[in-house]
Amino acid sequence: MSLFTACSDDDDPAWTKIPSQTISAENLSLTTNTQSNPNASVKLAMSDEQNGILTLSKAIRGLDEVEVNVTVTEQVDGSFKFQGEKNVETTTKAVADLVSSTNVKVEGTITLDGKAEIAVTTAATGNLVKKWMLCDAITFNDKSKIEHAPFRLNWVSPYKDDKGQNEGLAADNIQHMGSIVISGMMAKLLKDVEFKANGSIVANYAKDVDINQEDIISGIFGGEGLPSTDDVTWLTSPANLAYWYVGGDYVYVLLDIPAIVTEAMKDVEDSSMTPESILQIVEMVKGMSGAQIKELLGGLLSSMGNDNVLSKLDLTKISDNDIEKLIGYVVNGFPLSYQLSEVTLKNGSKVDDVHIYLDKDLFDIFMPALYPMLPDLDVMVKNMTIEMYGQTVPVWNLVEGLTAMKSLTELEGIWKATTLFNVGLDLVTGSLKVEEEE
Repeated sequence: MSLFTACSDDDDPAWTKIPSQTISAENLSLTTNTQSNPNASVKLAMSDEQNGILTLSKAIRGLDEVEVNVTVTEQVDGSFKFQGEKNVETTTKAVADLVSSTNVKVEGTITLDGKAEIAVTTAATGNLVKKWMLCDAITFNDKSKIEHAPFRLNWVSPYKDDKGQNEGLAADNIQHMGSIVISGMMAKLLKDVEFKANGSIVANYAKDVDINQEDIISGIFGGEGLPSTDDVTWLTSPANLAYWYVGGDYVYVLLDIPAIVTEAMKDVEDSSMTPESILQIVEMVKGMSGAQIKELLGGLLSSMGNDNVLSKLDLTKISDNDIEKLIGYVVNGFPLSYQLSEVTLKNGSKVDDVHIYLDKDLFDIFMPALYPMLPDLDVMVKNMTIEMYGQTVPVWNLVEGLTAMKSLTELEGIWKATTLFNVGLDLVTGSLKVEEEE
């Protein structure tokens, strides 16, 4: 009876022996057009000798699970080759605002002993998938509040000074002047950003950083004007430095740290900071607990000496869970909130705007650690001077006049009273300058 059973098994078609269990990292060679997720897995369920369903789990960032119908062909070496394609429609409105669908193509091979090699190619379509230029003007609403700008800081805090007066004034002043000054800097650093269909991010950025004191002063006292970029030489970034995907209510930006190090150090001779060494550090940190990372960083800060203001950072104020959350952002991407709007210009034309920003939650992690260094930072700033219009001017005179703060230590109280805080960029599909020309 055993002999006949064995003979019967040998007579079964080879395709019926293709393993249907989940194949994960140790037996899976997976390539995608973005950075692969180390937790990805696949499973192939055969329908008949030529067709099956390939299930991709966490293989495509932003899509937890995708089932693709594939055609399967047996190869002369006993392995099976498959390929298929599926268009995945967006099911939630939050994501549909930016990505309407994602085309998924798969091809690869699987062996009877459960080893698979798979290439996954994705192409997104939607409102975000285009080249966006950095907003080229600062505009205000009817309440004289900044509505659009290259850089926007939004800060609301009903903090009162030590006399119980000027409620909300400091945060309001800081958000106004911060937006104008940093917008002037950003205009000379970044030209545009393209969110490509394949998930990569490509930007045109300044070849040389040329932000001088006159630009900053002009930003402070010149209102909404932005510095000229006629003398800026723009470079296009490589396509493999950063990637994007949409998940839930966020746009995630994922950095390829080894590739960034390679690009940054390509003209540096005899550098010990190689992509391989950086990758080793990243992998080491990923395997550490929040407490271990804090201990490591604490040692580095202590080695700076008491004269360095950074040595006053108190990492014990950051929880172990928050440290691990930050490491998760490095591995899985930083979550950016967004707002879509349409700007109507005075000539009647319309320009799309997407405001992409970091929210208060991220800064809540760091702020408690900064409080102990504020007294030293206050002393340092109050001893600084700058040359302005041929005269030496104390920096603090400008800071106090622009913010209404008497000391940088007030930032602790301002932050604790904060109800809204975010920082981000305005990206647009066309120029807003027509409003100034009309």
